[in-house]
Amino acid sequence: MKKDIAFLFIFLLTGIAMWLTNPGHQKHEQAVAKAITEALSEEKTRLNDNGNLPPMLKELNQDMMDMMIKPLVQQSVTREDYVVFSLTRLQLGQEVHRVGLGLFGTVFIAPQLKTTIKDNIQQYLK
Repeated sequence: MKKDIAFLFIFLLTGIAMWLTNPGHQKHEQAVAKAITEALSEEKTRLNDNGNLPPMLKELNQDMMDMMIKPLVQQSVTREDYVVFSLTRLQLGQEVHRVGLGLFGTVFIAPQLKTTIKDNIQQYLK
């Protein structure tokens, strides 16, 4: 009986902690923006190292990337709230993708997002 009460108490405390630390919409936007920026920076570095960096990307610095990414993220990122956790949704055209999970104050973005961005850049530059 005491084990059941202890389990229930811990379960409730965990649920309350999850509810209180469920990340808001802004954290979801920041996490997606960070993932996109990292993917673009990594791809730019890779292209530069290979000597294949197009002239239009040579002048692209961090501030310019942030200016381009911020409006996109604000328009396309939504948050599905499930009280104790939340999901990050990214709308690209007609498609909506779940790309992240918000839990205990942190938003975890799926690594497939960065891979997809890099693949699209490579495909575009061919």
